Amino acid sequence: MTTALKFRNLTASADDPVVAAEVRRLVSDSALSRQDFADRIGTSRSRLSTYMSGKVVPSAALMVRMRRVAHDRT
Repeated sequence: MTTALKFRNLTASADDPVVAAEVRRLVSDSALSRQDFADRIGTSRSRLSTYMSGKVVPSAALMVRMRRVAHDRT
């Protein structure tokens, strides 16, 4: 097992799937493409995918940005 995998196993949380579901919902609610959503929150589409799948948990600050983008209808 690689060091990265060992670290991930130690830090995995039961909340990870809940966070991933929230990210997916926010992207859907935004009515933006994944690329546009990623651009607006300041990340790449591939990194957004890792948040949506639960492989990586976004920071609290990034979750705030996602919520702002999802609810900004202008």
